[in-house]
Amino acid sequence: MNKLVDAHCHVITDPDNTFCGDDGGSQGTLRCVMSSNPYDWNNLKKLAGRSTSKNDICVGFGVHPWYSHLFYVGSRRDKVSHYQDVLEYKNEEQFDSLVQVLPEPLDLEEYIKREFNDTLVSVIGEIGLDKLFRLPANGFYMQNEKARLTTVKVKISHQETVFRRFCRLARHTSKPISIHDVKCHGKLNDICNEELLTYHSVKICLHSYTGSKETLLGQWLKKFPPDRIFVSLSKWINFKDPEEGDALVRSLPSTCILTETDYPIDNPDPSYQKALTEQLQYLNAQIARAWDETLDASQAALRVYENFQKFIK
Repeated sequence: MNKLVDAHCHVITDPDNTFCGDDGGSQGTLRCVMSSNPYDWNNLKKLAGRSTSKNDICVGFGVHPWYSHLFYVGSRRDKVSHYQDVLEYKNEEQFDSLVQVLPEPLDLEEYIKREFNDTLVSVIGEIGLDKLFRLPANGFYMQNEKARLTTVKVKISHQETVFRRFCRLARHTSKPISIHDVKCHGKLNDICNEELLTYHSVKICLHSYTGSKETLLGQWLKKFPPDRIFVSLSKWINFKDPEEGDALVRSLPSTCILTETDYPIDNPDPSYQKALTEQLQYLNAQIARAWDETLDASQAALRVYENFQKFIK
């Protein structure tokens, strides 16, 4: 049986460090596990160290735009001044409440210098831009903690500064990147053209891509060679409407398609792990059908596996 590929997944963001970092033994799936912030990075290091199937885990290192406000770039400032600089807000009361619960900001350069491990890390990610995300009242998103959303956002200018820094890290290390993109399709493409186009060793995965086919085909796949651009498809985003998902698959070179869950994997409960496996099986079946009604899911799984090997090398 061909190995399934989860090209973009996560571990829990857990500031209290109460999770065990157990992926249930990988379940026969090749997983590329992103880090988004200092807290999930700690859990991911634990998971990578404990995993009984280390060849089935590729480690990502990055700062997701939802957590970019937790870092400062350049000279250190006091906590209040930092968050005033990087957050976009109109409601002073909401801002004051957030500052009370937010941690002291971290030096991005020091974080990268201290935590980046060229041997451990296979991918730079998750990184990107997000125009819509609003901070929860507890300061930052945690999968297992529900909090009401505020109207406060992270300034796109700060998100961009952090994103560009990780693009430069990818250039320096010749690592591929995995990109989060919400309503910033043109800007992200422009930045990648500036930062990465001439660095031929850096490959790009557009995770759960939601932009137009025109942007994808007329910009990404026109300016970058097709062997440098990969599109990772998820069940709940790209196949929310199966017909739209099929159309996206048919519009892409078969050599650039990957599959993903975008879910945390560090829950060893067998039913949870089974649900993740079923998502990937569903995607392979849909991809095979979109290519050719006579193909089966195993043939799509093989192509996706081959694509992932090209992306990660």
